[in-house]
Amino acid sequence: MEQESPPPHRIKTPVTHEKLPHRGPEKGHSLFYYLLLLCFFGSIIPYLIVTSVTCNTVKGSFRQEVFNHLVSVRDIKKQALENYFKDKKADAYALATSPLIVRAAATYINAFKQGGMEGNLYKEADINYGRMVEEFCTAHEYYDILIVDMAGNIVVSAKDFPIQGKNILTAHPDTPLAEAFTRGKSGITTGDMKWHEPYKGPAIFISSPLVMKVTGEKTPIGVLIAHVNPLRITEMMLQRAGLGETGETYLVGQDFLMRSDSRFVQESAVLKNRVETTASREALAGQSNCKLIRDYRNKKVLSAYTPVEISEGVRWALIAEIDKSEALNLEDTITTRIVYLTAALLPLWGLIVFVFYRLIKSWHLHELVRHAMAGHHPIAPPPQGPKA
Repeated sequence: MEQESPPPHRIKTPVTHEKLPHRGPEKGHSLFYYLLLLCFFGSIIPYLIVTSVTCNTVKGSFRQEVFNHLVSVRDIKKQALENYFKDKKADAYALATSPLIVRAAATYINAFKQGGMEGNLYKEADINYGRMVEEFCTAHEYYDILIVDMAGNIVVSAKDFPIQGKNILTAHPDTPLAEAFTRGKSGITTGDMKWHEPYKGPAIFISSPLVMKVTGEKTPIGVLIAHVNPLRITEMMLQRAGLGETGETYLVGQDFLMRSDSRFVQESAVLKNRVETTASREALAGQSNCKLIRDYRNKKVLSAYTPVEISEGVRWALIAEIDKSEALNLEDTITTRIVYLTAALLPLWGLIVFVFYRLIKSWHLHELVRHAMAGHHPIAPPPQGPKA
């Protein structure tokens, strides 16, 4: 009888359990630190760089736009001023060479020599030509027109000012009027704006010789002096369309005194307020430019300046300015908002990193990430069959 053989012995395969490496407190937060570094170098720093470049670009763009506008205003005012003096000089020349004015001047001069202003000849000349001279003065917007004989006697004042009948060389020596008379003997000229006491204010004189044909030859008989109205110059400069609340344009002479009024000075600033700034110095040196400087009020302004050649030897500085606080207000607002936005985003970035870290931890994904970073790849052992 055959004995049953015992059943084959089953060899059990030992099950090994790989012990996971111990995670200390410092390793438990390593993923959080990695996420922080990734956010910092991958997001925050690029954002700060781009934001900084954008701010600088915006600031430069706004500033250049303001300067371009100031240059445009400056050049328009310069052209208007040059045209004004060109027209005044042309008007004075036209009057001095007009046959009617020359005949009237000759009549006045001859009458004054015969019996002065109280003589009958002078009164007759005034009846015939006085109204005409006054109308010429008004039509060409002069403050006054003077006819002076070669001896310096003021034989006619279109506005009948008290200087009429006086001698320039004796009654008003060393004055702008005396200078104009001397210059006017040799040709048509325009003088600088200076204080003239007889008029109790600033004066600009354009003078031209009066020439008459005597026995077939041109003979100088006197000088025509046109007094340019300085208020017209101030009016041009005080027109500040497009210059906001703090913008202005003004003129400065070679003595650094203002040749037009300031909108920030209550009383007249002409020939009183001194303006020795970067803009006035460089413009009077012949330079045209635009810069951020301090003005005559010691305020920071954006300034555009250029020289204006009034006549030979007479140069003014034309300056267009606007306060920096107003001109770059929008620039500062945008920059401030970007800074505030950046400050608000920093804690938001930190919160996002923290939330993302907590999610990874709750899903136990951080262990897989840590194993992958450590190079551990646990593999289950293959099944073993029974031994032979």
